[in-house]
Amino acid sequence: MFKPYSISQSYLHDHNLRENSKKQYQGHVKSIEKIKKIALKKIEYPEFKEAYEYVDALFPRAKVKEIKIYKVASKDLARLGYGGAEGFYDTVSKIVVVCGARKPHVPVDKRCFIQAKIERDEVIVHELCHYCYAFEGQRSVSSEMREEFAYGWSIGYLRQKGYTDDQIIKYNFYPYLVNISQEEALRNILAQNRISNQEYSAHTRYKRKEFNRKYGVKIFSRAKEIAIERGHKLINLYNKKLDQGSDFIGETEDIDRFDILDL
Repeated sequence: MFKPYSISQSYLHDHNLRENSKKQYQGHVKSIEKIKKIALKKIEYPEFKEAYEYVDALFPRAKVKEIKIYKVASKDLARLGYGGAEGFYDTVSKIVVVCGARKPHVPVDKRCFIQAKIERDEVIVHELCHYCYAFEGQRSVSSEMREEFAYGWSIGYLRQKGYTDDQIIKYNFYPYLVNISQEEALRNILAQNRISNQEYSAHTRYKRKEFNRKYGVKIFSRAKEIAIERGHKLINLYNKKLDQGSDFIGETEDIDRFDILDL
């Protein structure tokens, strides 16, 4: 039975939410300050000149040449809670962080593992595109939409380096697209086994684990197929955007994204 909040309970609940948000914000600010202090190097234009100038040509109003980039050791990023990230743009301090060299990762199961082959200049272009996304007034809460914007606008730079569309998908998009395709792949395999989403959700934790163990490779293979389809659709969409320039950004962005996901 639903039990309504009293006014005092509601105030306390909202107060706790505000306090938690405040603590998270303060913790994040402290982490960014640590990153600036322990950075192996601070990168500024004209270093990585081609990367800066590519994004600057797309979004001249954003003045990306003024953005500072901090290169940080992978172990330090992991200690601060950013493990696994090749880079990120911080909307609060307006800086870009890129990861230093990593030790090769040894997967437990090579059948369900994909390793990206992204160069540092490519990471910089990607993260500068994230900055431009915010600068252009885009405020989507969807991480997928933000990532697709950055991956999409990076395509022209990767083509300048001589990458084919297949190489762009394989070396840059693939790990991300496979990751976001896992849920759809799982639904596909469930359907093949005549199991509804509701039935699967109602399974015990042990039974779901057993299903994933039995069909894990099939789910991963299907996710890779979906990822390639999405990759080509993303490239086709941003071919049009690149032809028309960044002024093409607008109200169609949400519609375009759902076109990509709706395969």
